Amino acid sequence: MQPQSRVKQTIGAFSSYTRRQVLCYVCLVVFFVPLFVACTSISDVQPSSNSSLVVQSTPKSRLTYVAIGASDTFGIGTDDPQTESWPADLAGKLGTDVRFINLGIPGVDASGALHSELPIAIDSHPDLITIWLAVNDIADNVSVTEYSHNLDAVLQQLHAAAPNARIAMANVPDLTLLPHFQSFDQQSLRNKIVAYNALIATLVQRYHVLLIDLYKRWTDLATHPEYISDDGFHPNAIGYTRLAEIFYQVLQENK
Repeated sequence: MQPQSRVKQTIGAFSSYTRRQVLCYVCLVVFFVPLFVACTSISDVQPSSNSSLVVQSTPKSRLTYVAIGASDTFGIGTDDPQTESWPADLAGKLGTDVRFINLGIPGVDASGALHSELPIAIDSHPDLITIWLAVNDIADNVSVTEYSHNLDAVLQQLHAAAPNARIAMANVPDLTLLPHFQSFDQQSLRNKIVAYNALIATLVQRYHVLLIDLYKRWTDLATHPEYISDDGFHPNAIGYTRLAEIFYQVLQENK
């Protein structure tokens, strides 16, 4: 609509009012607008010790933590994924003044995370990033070559866009200990895990990323079946708590 048409439309609208209605409207605006502004302004300020008013700003987070991953990052296997996932537990261990963003998407693989999670992670200006992307790729029989291409792209873009962010990446735990993978060919599965973990170790060194070695540090899966949810695949709340402890311990050891 052209500006002149808008003006004519506005004038026409006002002409439908009687002079009394227009005067009443003006009086209401004059009276209530200053009152509204005064009320909203007072709610945003607090008196100081010398009785002057000062504006209170929202406290800035000390650290922005972003979690990239799949269903195990999202928190599938718990009653409340929003609060019982391992990244949520880790965020709690990092302190109360942490801005936490969980980007985990159930069912996503490294390729999906590259296109759907990575842009959000970069736009969040993170100080700390955790990455756990491998299990779905193995379960979906993604080749090591394709997985390498996708994971390398994730780390390359993060390294370029967030050079000062601290990045911690988990490898593949011993999936042969999980009931869900008992139907898989065990030797073939072990070979795939070894190949994936060797690739992850190479990329960790290339991009100076901190490795969370779940293959070595989460061997208690063999003696603690109570860490796994009823689906035989995802950890439960207890298992996620243990995972968060491992991530936190490695972060503390490598400050």
